[in-house]
Amino acid sequence: MDFTQEEIANLRLVLKKVAFLEPLTLEALDPLLDGLQKRSFKRGEVIIKQGEQGENFYLISKGTLGVYKEKFFGLSKTRIATLRRDQQAFFGEMALLKNARRSASVIADEDGELYFLSRSVFSNILLKNPAIARLIKQTAAARQAENLAEGSS
Repeated sequence: MDFTQEEIANLRLVLKKVAFLEPLTLEALDPLLDGLQKRSFKRGEVIIKQGEQGENFYLISKGTLGVYKEKFFGLSKTRIATLRRDQQAFFGEMALLKNARRSASVIADEDGELYFLSRSVFSNILLKNPAIARLIKQTAAARQAENLAEGSS
């Protein structure tokens, strides 16, 4: 995808805030830019739904999103996290790593914008680097533990 110079600078900042991408140089981040796609979202929009098969890894560019665990077959849901660009600016990695269904739903709190990598790009670029793959798995395990702790309280 073609991005403006401003978008490239913004994307590099977003990518560098992802814990498992921090060790990469700016030049090493550039192949990721080629695989990214951009999409806008509206307040209340469901970005991912708990139980669905995960196909994308997401990076937040603008906006705030809530992470929810559904209980009782979707009759109730509990907010377990808030995602925003300046903090936990990414989501969706756990389902791609484990080839599993989404463990929670992500719903937009406000209008915003995100970038995403498809499963194939995510795997081809990130998981082929053993150091990055290890960091992704550690991050996913930590998030899963947090989600379990939040969901049980």
